[in-house]
This record gives sequence, structure tokens and C-alpha cells, in this order.
Amino acid sequence: MGQAANEAVFFMKNNSVSRQMLFSEFEALLDGLSSIPEYVDEDAHAVYTVIDGYGDIDALVFFKIYFDEESHADTSWNLPVEKLASISGSGPDLGGGPIRLACRSQCSINWHQEDLWDPDMNPGTNDFLAVRKAVNTNRLRFRFQEKPEGEPVGIPTLGASDNEDDLPVLGGSDQSSTAIDADADKRVKLARILKEQRLRIRTLEKHKERSSSEIDREQRIIVHAYKNEIQSLKQNLEQLKLSNERLQEKLSSRNEQYIDLQDKVSGQTQVVEELQEKLKNASSEEKDALEKQKLEAEIVLLREQLDRRDLDLAYRDEREDLLRAELEELKETMSDGLGSNDLVEKLKEMEVVYVAYHAGVGHISMTSIDILRYAENPMAFVAEKAKVSEKVYRAWLAHFESPLCQEPHDDGTLCHNKVRVCDNPTDFEVGISDRCDLHRMDI
Repeated sequence: MGQAANEAVFFMKNNSVSRQMLFSEFEALLDGLSSIPEYVDEDAHAVYTVIDGYGDIDALVFFKIYFDEESHADTSWNLPVEKLASISGSGPDLGGGPIRLACRSQCSINWHQEDLWDPDMNPGTNDFLAVRKAVNTNRLRFRFQEKPEGEPVGIPTLGASDNEDDLPVLGGSDQSSTAIDADADKRVKLARILKEQRLRIRTLEKHKERSSSEIDREQRIIVHAYKNEIQSLKQNLEQLKLSNERLQEKLSSRNEQYIDLQDKVSGQTQVVEELQEKLKNASSEEKDALEKQKLEAEIVLLREQLDRRDLDLAYRDEREDLLRAELEELKETMSDGLGSNDLVEKLKEMEVVYVAYHAGVGHISMTSIDILRYAENPMAFVAEKAKVSEKVYRAWLAHFESPLCQEPHDDGTLCHNKVRVCDNPTDFEVGISDRCDLHRMDI
């Protein structure tokens, strides 16, 4: 009795203890005297643990601490884990009676809630059991004492045997006393299991709230990006319309210049032809003057033809520019129409990724092509991701949301006894997983 408490810090990764140290070593870590290479620019999930002199866990505080790019702990970290461990509410029984527990879903000091995290309590990935296993292994070499005879033995509610004969009971002198004590222990165990389930429910609700908030935030970001893109497209469309109008005006002016120049070329050609006729009937004295006039007229004609050619080339280039502008305007208009093919192309260009959450598969990231498939039949799409048929996924989803026996009675009503929840759609068997033990045996 009255043994000094031991303090340790366990770092968790993938529902197991990845590193453990004495609390004094953790304080040295905070002073920058050491580092943890596994953590680089990320939050570490750790558990401050208080262990009594007999090796039983008294208190757990599930906290987060940031490590910088050089794997050093945040020197400004000042979470009062020792105080939280001493004043927190009760948690599950890990073998030495109900522990004191501080986590995100159960924090006695509200403003420290964001610095804590919720442990996983699912079978096979239970963080409580991982910590208890590490304490029992005792790699930190704490000196534990044997409990004196007559010391009450705790009734673990996590990982305990379901066999009633294995339940630890208090010692007694006769069978009647033993039976009474056994009944009392069973009631205590049941009460603690109920507390554990309430904690698990609170934890799951917090996880659901955070997941929902994250999905809402992602959706707001996507909607905001769409709004910005639509606004940008509208501005581009207005600019294209304005540019198109200017090109139309310029082309109209060019067309008038081209017609005027063509008239000048025709007139000059006629002058050259008239001079050519005069040369045929002119005397030798007049020929020199006419030849000179004809040469000058031909030079003027060539210049006008060159000007017309240049104008023709400019007209062609401007016509091409106008066609390009009209094509761009048409594309923008079609994009505003939100046709499926146009929408897919637009989403590709924007590199938009849509994220949806579904039970059994978690968050699904979809490309622009996947979005159309998802919109046509969400259940079929999710079932494909879960690697089961749509029928099996729908049956599993109904089971997951309401884990009740679906065996029909003779009168047509269903059994509706509680059944064990199958968490993975690929492990679900219709007619077996959704049946209670009684009807599963019948099957």
C-alpha cells in the first residue's frame, strides 16, 4: 500500500507503442537535449502513463506534441499532463481498477482539449491494450512489488475473457460468500463495461464530427474554387467578346481598303492598256514619251498590286484571328452550358479532385472521369471500391447501421436480436453475418 507512482511516456504509431521513455527522459527531450528521428515536421501521438508500485496503470493522458524539421520537440509545449492525470474522470479498468483518463473526448480542462487525441478502442487496434502490454513487458525496468494476499484484484473490462469461470473474485471462507462476491464482481464488471462503452461512443462521435467537419471544409474549398473559375470564365468571355468586336471592326475597315485598292489596280491596268494601244500607232518621236509614261504606269501598277498582296495577307491573318476568337468564345459558351463531356474536359484542365466519404471504404478521391460514374450510381461505385457487389454492399450497409438479426419468423416478423458488427464489407456474408448466434447455428 502507498507505493510511489512511476511515470512513463509511450509514443504510439499504428496502434502500437513505437518508443517509450521515463517521464524524466521526456522532460530532457523538451529541453532540447535529445530528439526522435522518427518524427520530422509532424505531430506525435503520445501517452503519459502513471503506474502504481504493483505494475497497475493508474492514469493515462493521450496528448499530442509537435516535432520540427530537425526532430526536436516543441520547446513551447506546456501541457500539464500530471495535473490532467490527477483530476480526470474515470476510464476503463486495465487490471488495477478504473483508471483516470484524459483524452480529447474526456478532458477536465476545456482549453487543453485540442492538444489531446482520442484512443482507438476497436478490437485488434485498441490503444489501451497496447499501452497495457508495454507496461506488462516493463522494458523501462520499473521495480514492481507483489500484491499482498487479500489485496482486491481488478476486473479488466478491456480484453477480458468472456468465460464467467475466468472472472477474478475476492477470497472468501465459504461457498455462499464466494457466490455473493462473484455476483458483486460481475455487477462491477458490467458497470465498468458500460462506462467503457459510453467512452467509446463519445470517441466515435468526436471522430464522426471531425470527419464531417473535414468533409464540409473540403466541399467548401471545391465550391469556392468552382465559383472563382466561373467568375474567371465570365471575365474571359467578356474579353473575348470585346476582342471579337474590335476584330470585326478592323476587318470591315480592311475590307474597304482592299476594295479601294482593287479599284485603283483596275484603273491603273486600264491606263497601261491605253498606253499600249497608243504606242502601236505613235511616231518614233512620240514613242519615247509614251514608253516612259507606260513604264511609270506599270511601276505604279506593280506597287498597287504589291500593296493589294500585303493587304490580302493582313486580311487573311486577321480573319484567322477572328476565327480563333470565335472558337474560343464558342468553347466558353459551351462550358457555361455544363454539358457532360465539356464538364469533364474542364475538370481535367482544373485538376479537380472530388472527395466523398462512405462507410466501409472511408474517403474516396475521384478524378474528373470518376465523378460522372459516381453521379450515375453512387452505390455501385462505392461497392466497386469495396470489392463487393452492389447487392452485398447494400446488405452490409443496412447491417452496419443496424446490427440486428434478419432471420424471419413464421409470422413474417424478423428476429432482431443483436448481432456482432462486421466492420469490413469484404468479410460480410449475407444470411450469416447478419444472423444471431442461434440462427447462425441453424444455418
